[in-house]
Amino acid sequence: MNYKRLYNNIVTTAQLQERECYTEKHHIVPRSLGGADTEDNLVRLTPREHFICHWLLTKFTTGINKRKMIKALSFMRSESTYQKRYTTKITARVYENLRKEHARIISEQNTGRVQPRHEKENQITAMTGRKRPAFSKEWRENLSKASSGENNSMYGKTHSASAKKIMSEKAKGRKQSAETIAKKADAIRGSKREKQLCPHCDRAVAVNGYARWHGDNCKEKSFFVD
Repeated sequence: MNYKRLYNNIVTTAQLQERECYTEKHHIVPRSLGGADTEDNLVRLTPREHFICHWLLTKFTTGINKRKMIKALSFMRSESTYQKRYTTKITARVYENLRKEHARIISEQNTGRVQPRHEKENQITAMTGRKRPAFSKEWRENLSKASSGENNSMYGKTHSASAKKIMSEKAKGRKQSAETIAKKADAIRGSKREKQLCPHCDRAVAVNGYARWHGDNCKEKSFFVD
């Protein structure tokens, strides 16, 4: 099929007609391909004709020009709650091929790409000073349930002796920087930790250290049974 001839026929027919219906401006030679924004390169098309012309452009262009036309057609199909430009129906096969081709182009463009330093710096600057909203109680409870009991990846499992040895060796000699220690101290300064009473030493201790040093592990626990 001669897609270029079909394209030219639609454009020529539109140029010869006086239309009273809704139309859209179309660049005969797309601007991304070097077309000028002049009267001789503009034509008024119906939304359906406009879409079909952009689809035909993906058929007879080649190389980098084909990539540009596929990207342009993909943008024409973009929709949102506030924008739905085209009701033109396309077949599942056409849509699938379009999406695959567009995905391939994006992949090729990003392969081997290294993010410039100024982009990273801009991202860091944009996030500096911003605070995320506090997690709700319901959110925290759902997160806890999602990783508790059988949902936990370590449920019913134990680390092997060799794995424990590796973790132990990695932890030995590990030191936090003064900056990290200061940040942690600032984060909890002024806050009150929940406490739990140890029945063996009769001391109220913070719950985060209770299981390790008190309760069944308390040094003052009596191991004699009356």
